[in-house]
Amino acid sequence: MFRYFFTYIDNIPRRNHNSMFSVQHLLAIGMVICMWCILTILFKDKSDEKKWRMLILTSLLLPLTEGAQMLWYNAVGQFSWGYTLPLHLCSLMCIVLPVMTITRSKLLMEYSYAMGLAPAFMTLLTPDVYYYPSISFIYIQSMLVHGIICFIPIFMVFGMGFKPDIRSLPKTVAMLIAFALLVTPVNIATNGNYFFLRFPAPGSPMEFFAKQVGSPWYLIPTFLLGCFLWVILYMPFVLLKRHKRYSQNSADREKIRILF
Repeated sequence: MFRYFFTYIDNIPRRNHNSMFSVQHLLAIGMVICMWCILTILFKDKSDEKKWRMLILTSLLLPLTEGAQMLWYNAVGQFSWGYTLPLHLCSLMCIVLPVMTITRSKLLMEYSYAMGLAPAFMTLLTPDVYYYPSISFIYIQSMLVHGIICFIPIFMVFGMGFKPDIRSLPKTVAMLIAFALLVTPVNIATNGNYFFLRFPAPGSPMEFFAKQVGSPWYLIPTFLLGCFLWVILYMPFVLLKRHKRYSQNSADREKIRILF
């Protein structure tokens, strides 16, 4: 079972390769979701300080596992300045989330919800290391990292009462664009593919879009997919806010009617 735990994919027999939405893949996703539920149930009624302490400790696992990934790539002779630095969208969350949990920055909370939850969840569904055996370091590391990136904003919503504000979305999109502009020179200098700006991640929706429209035009439908996911993520809070406003106005009108 652990024979190929630290082995690079080229040295793993094809019969041991995993596949997208295999039983092992679905079980891994199920275990991640169970982790979200268990931690949310355990900490939902704790004090705010204990909740933040838990989130800080959880977020600090991200840079540790990201550093372990870089060491693994180096150990198997596959370290690349153009791929293995923590400059991908989700890799940057390994820096953003610890800073957010320590500083409790409202803007970073909005960024973690808008730019962390959907991309990380999509990666759980379509991981770019899907072909590795489920009992392998890089597969477990990928599922753990993206599971944590999803969990933190999920817990803030269901465990801490955080309500994302769609009015902050332009700011978070501006941050995303700024990060993309910052990694562009790195991509040029290293012939890299951070933020998947040059070619799509294998097995992802971007790969499908690239087959239809080519590179780098796949970035346009990818952004549109992101917009669709933002609608799904923000719509419940928009509707809830409108409902509360309508209920408040109705209550105010009823008070006025009673008075007169």
